[in-house]
Parts: sequence; C-alpha cells; structure tokens
Amino acid sequence: MKNWIRIIIGCLTVSCNSQTKDLSEMDFTKWYLESLKKAYPEVIFKIESELTIKADFNGKEFSHYLDNSYKEYQLDKDSLKQVISKYVASSADLYKEKEDINIDRIIPIIKPIDYLNDLMQLAKDKEDKEPWIVYEKYNDKLIIVYGEDTEKSIKYFSKDDFSGLNIDKDTLLEMAVKNLNRILPDIQSLGGDGNFGLAAGGDFEASLILLKSIWTKENFDVDGDFVIAIPNRDLLFITGSNNKAEIERIRDIAIDSYKTGNHQVSPYLFIWTGDKFEEYK
Repeated sequence: MKNWIRIIIGCLTVSCNSQTKDLSEMDFTKWYLESLKKAYPEVIFKIESELTIKADFNGKEFSHYLDNSYKEYQLDKDSLKQVISKYVASSADLYKEKEDINIDRIIPIIKPIDYLNDLMQLAKDKEDKEPWIVYEKYNDKLIIVYGEDTEKSIKYFSKDDFSGLNIDKDTLLEMAVKNLNRILPDIQSLGGDGNFGLAAGGDFEASLILLKSIWTKENFDVDGDFVIAIPNRDLLFITGSNNKAEIERIRDIAIDSYKTGNHQVSPYLFIWTGDKFEEYK
C-alpha cells in the first residue's frame, strides 16, 4: 500500500537526502552473503554472480536471487540492514526440517511469464524437463504459481511435494482462491470517479485478479470494461476501456513502476473479458 500511495502522489523518485553509500550490485551481494552466513552457519554459501548466491544444505542446492531486495534497498539507501535482515529471515523455511504443507494455506500468486522462462532455462541447464514449481498459465503474459503462506514468507513447493497431497490439479486453483479470500487482510478501494486502486496488505494485490466476484460495476464504476495495471505485486490500478486519458496514465505508471519497483509482475495493461483478464492492446 505504501508503494501505491507513493505513486498516486507522484513521488516516484528516490530520495536524494540519504547519507548511506550507494552500494553496487556486487557490494550488496557481499553484504547479503555475510548476513546469510551469520544466520545459517550450517549452510555453505557462495556468490554465483551479481545478485545471485548459491546455497548447499544437506546435499540440496538453493539459489538466492537478490534483485527484489536490491531494488528495495535502492528506494531507501539508509535501509540496508533492515532490508537484508528481512529477506534473510524470510529464507528460514529453506533451512529447517521439512514440515507438512498446510493445504489450508496454499494460495495462488500471479507472476510474469518471464519468471517461468527463467526457471525453464535453469531446468534445461540441469537437464530437467520442467521447472520444479507448481504452476499454471493464466494468460500469455502471466502465470499462477502456487505456494504456502507461512508466517515469514510464501514458500513455493515442488511437484513432488504436491503429488503427496492427494489434491486434484484441476481443483487446485479453486481451492487456492478460496484460501486467499479467507486469509486476505481487508481490501481497500482507493480513488474514485472511474479510476481506482486496490490495497491488500502489500503482498497479494496482483492476485486479486483471480477473485472473480469482486469485478463488478457495483465495486468499480468505470466507463467501459475494466482495464488494469499490475506492474508489481503490491500495485493494482483500475480504469475503464473508454477512458483513454486514464489508460495512458496508468500505462506510463505501469512501465515506470515495473522498471523501478521490486517484485515485478508486468508492464502491460489487461482487460476484463467477463471471466479473466487478457492483455489490453
């Protein structure tokens, strides 16, 4: 929600008053590496490349991608320790004894198709046929990735983990959407006069496109069909297909926020078809 408000009031620039040194990507990676080593001394960590750290834990390999944390740090150069501490703590589930997945906490997360493409490239390098995550296609630009909402993070599980849950893949989305609807904080509608935004705690805004029941003119009185922008996971803007000026405005915001924000989703706009959102062209 903080990001949404910052963009609405036009404050998309990074503060120039910070006295903290502007760390390069590699320097940030080194800071992050030292924090990981202190937090999880039983794990072997090494820098793979800028903003990528490899981990070896009991014969299992993990990768820490620091793109989102680095972008969050760049928004406030004085936040280095707080940002790294938060992200390092969110990795705790990786380095503890495996626990059963709570199916009542499985939720759907909207991610860009590029996320899948990156995982497919990694799978290819390891001679696997498919990425290890449980996912399905939403449209040509977006996918739905399933994960377990835990106290500290969203924990994505493997296909092997999912196979032991005895859940029919055809019913997974329906179940996950019900879970999401139940655990969501209060959804706040911001704006008016045919232009809206939604806030839902900062983690689930993009996933709100899956809640079909909310996409009504009673909730959002727009001129035409719903057109939305979801540049980052915590930003969702809504206008109508007949409001050309506002469409161009949120298009510009989407492109800018996608480039500068963290947890990227999409720089594109999407239009409601009555059942789902497809790319708006």
